[in-house]
Amino acid sequence: MLSGALSRAAERALPHLPRALRGPFAEFFGTLAYLAAPGARRAVHANLAVIAPGRNTRGVVRRVFVEQTLNYVEIFTIPRLDPKALLAEVRTDGWEHVAHAYEQGKGVIVASAHLGPVSFVGQILLAHGYPVALPVEIATSEFQRSVNRARGGAGLQLISTDSALGIFRFLREGKVLGILADRAVTGVGERVQFFGREALLPSAAVVLSLRTGAPLVPSFAGRSDGVLTASFEPPLELPSTGDRDADVREGVQRFARVLERYVRSAPEQWTVFEDFWHGSR
Repeated sequence: MLSGALSRAAERALPHLPRALRGPFAEFFGTLAYLAAPGARRAVHANLAVIAPGRNTRGVVRRVFVEQTLNYVEIFTIPRLDPKALLAEVRTDGWEHVAHAYEQGKGVIVASAHLGPVSFVGQILLAHGYPVALPVEIATSEFQRSVNRARGGAGLQLISTDSALGIFRFLREGKVLGILADRAVTGVGERVQFFGREALLPSAAVVLSLRTGAPLVPSFAGRSDGVLTASFEPPLELPSTGDRDADVREGVQRFARVLERYVRSAPEQWTVFEDFWHGSR
C-alpha cells in the first residue's frame, strides 16, 4: 500500500499520465508489486488453479497484478474524464436492460465484481445522466482516501456501508446503487457453488433487491484486444417463495452463475488477491 505522500503524489500526477504511457507504467509497477508480494502471488495462483487451471502460470499471475495497477491508474483519471468521450470509447452491451430497469422507478442495483476496469461501469451510468452511489467502507489509509476522492470526482456518490438508512433512501428515490458482489469482506453472505466449489459470496445486493423491489442488474467491465467493454445483463429473476433465507441463497447462486461466466472468459482480469476458496471453507 502506498504511503500518504506517495498516494497524494499519485493522485496529482496520474491523471496527467499520457494514455500511451499507461500500459508501460502498469507493466513496470505491476511487476514490482508482483515481486514484492509473495503472499498475494500464492493467493492468485490458488485462485487460478480453480478458475483457469490451464493458465495457472507465473506469467498470468503477474498479469493479474498488472491489470490491478492499470485499474488504479484509470481510477485516478476519472476526474478528468469527458462523459461523451467515455461513451464513445467503451463498447457497451445490454444497455437496454439498465434503461428499462431505471424506468420502473424503484431504483436499480448494479451488481458487479473486481473484474476488469470496474470503475468504468459507474462512470458509464453517470455519463448517461443517472444518479449513482457506491457503498464504501470507511477509509483507513491515505491511499484509500485518494481512491475514494478520485471515484467521486465525476459525481459518483459514496455512501458508508454502515449507513443502511442512506442506502435504502437512495433506492427509494429511484436512483442507481452499485455494489461489488464477489467478495464477502465482512464475512456476511451465502455459501453457494462457484466454479464447482462452495464459496462465500456477499448477499447484500440480493437482500436489497428482494426488500425494495429494485431490479438487480449484473454488470461487468473488461478489456478485449485493447478495447474497454461494459456488459449489462438482464435483471436477475429472484425467487419469492416466502422462505426468505432460501430465496436469498438462491438469488446469490443465480448471480454466481453469471459471474462465473465472465470470470472464466478473462481470468487474468479478476483482481482478487486473497485465496478465495480457502477463506470460504
